[in-house]
Amino acid sequence: MDKYFDTVYFRDEFGERSYPQKLCDHLIARLINPHFKRDTTCMHLLDIGHGKGSHLFGFLRRGFEVSGLDKRIYFQQDVENIELKQCDIEKENFPFPKSCFDIAFSKSVLEHIANSDHFLAEIYRILKPGGIAIVMTPDWGSQYKSFWNDHTHVKAWTRKGLQNALDIHGFDNTECTLFRQLPVLWRFPFLTLLSDITALLPESFKWKDKEERLFRKWIRFSKEKMLLAKAVKPFNNS
Repeated sequence: MDKYFDTVYFRDEFGERSYPQKLCDHLIARLINPHFKRDTTCMHLLDIGHGKGSHLFGFLRRGFEVSGLDKRIYFQQDVENIELKQCDIEKENFPFPKSCFDIAFSKSVLEHIANSDHFLAEIYRILKPGGIAIVMTPDWGSQYKSFWNDHTHVKAWTRKGLQNALDIHGFDNTECTLFRQLPVLWRFPFLTLLSDITALLPESFKWKDKEERLFRKWIRFSKEKMLLAKAVKPFNNS
């Protein structure tokens, strides 16, 4: 799997100005702070399927107590203030007690999980009542032409399908929206129309090279949307 990250996620993603840090900041401002409506520093966040760990460092920089869970530990960064645990997140119970996290975060993991019911049930179990799950996965409707380019993908998701799955597993106030990985749109939403127009370009326009490793960010992420879901564990179920 080390080769997988080198091949699919080959950019430096640990810096203060990196995309993962911008995403963490956006999620804090858009979802986390409005939900809790109080100081969220020192809240306990679990990154499930953390991969290289870039989001762990992003949330850690903003004052969260962070833990990571994955099948293997892939990255070699300084992890002095990060709790890391390993398990098969598709089959095994997460190695944490019930109701111990304020926030469960998972990005680009659900599409790799065949047994999604176990995965979502474990997220529900480890969350505190009133805690939130934030789940991001590729949107099948906009990525079906390229979804299977990643041979480790096993399950595709639609907005309605993900929202229904979270509701079935007991979450409340579930919201699932289409999301573009373009920080400029988060700051200037009026540019969304331009992005919509760009999305109509042929698939080949995303790439700068024949090997399809060097992409044009604006075109690719205008065309390839993500699903962004937020769901709350209700207080009447601990």
